[in-house]
Amino acid sequence: MKIVLFDLGKTLELNDVLLPGAKDALRAIQQLKDSSGRPPQLGLVSDFFPGPQELVQLRNKYLDILDNLSIRSFFEPVDRHVTISTDLVSLVFKPDERVFRLAIDRINPAGAFGDTMFITERLDHVVAARDLGMKAIHFQGPGQTTGDVRQLIDLVPLIRAFVET
Repeated sequence: MKIVLFDLGKTLELNDVLLPGAKDALRAIQQLKDSSGRPPQLGLVSDFFPGPQELVQLRNKYLDILDNLSIRSFFEPVDRHVTISTDLVSLVFKPDERVFRLAIDRINPAGAFGDTMFITERLDHVVAARDLGMKAIHFQGPGQTTGDVRQLIDLVPLIRAFVET
C-alpha cells in the first residue's frame, strides 16, 4: 500500500484558502491505482502548535480548518489520516522521524518509509523525508522561486509513477 502525505499550510492552503488546483489534484490522486488495484492512502501531517487550548480542542480546531476548506473528506477517517505534531506526547515537530512514523503507522501499521511520499513547500522537510527513505516532492509554494512542481495538479504524474512502482 502506498501512502501520500501532504503538509497543509502553504502546500494545500494559504490563509485558510485552498490553493488553485488543490481539490482537482486530490481527486486525481484518489483515482490512481497500484498494480493490485488499490488507491494510495492520503494523509495530512502538520505542525500545529499548542496554545492555551487542551490538545483535544487543538485537534478539533485543525479539523475545523479542513471542514472550512471542504477537503476533510479526502482524509477520512481523520483519526487515521490526519496527524498533527501535538498528537505526540513528546511534542516534537516535523521533520522529526517520530511525527512521520506516527502518521504512517496510523494509516498502515506495516507501512514503510519507502512506500510513503511526502509533499510540502519546505525544502528542509523534503530533504529530511528523503533522508528517512521517503519519496518527497518540493512544491513551489506561494512566494517561493524554486520547487519540483509549481502547480498542484502537476503532482499527479509524479505520484502516479510512485504508486505504480
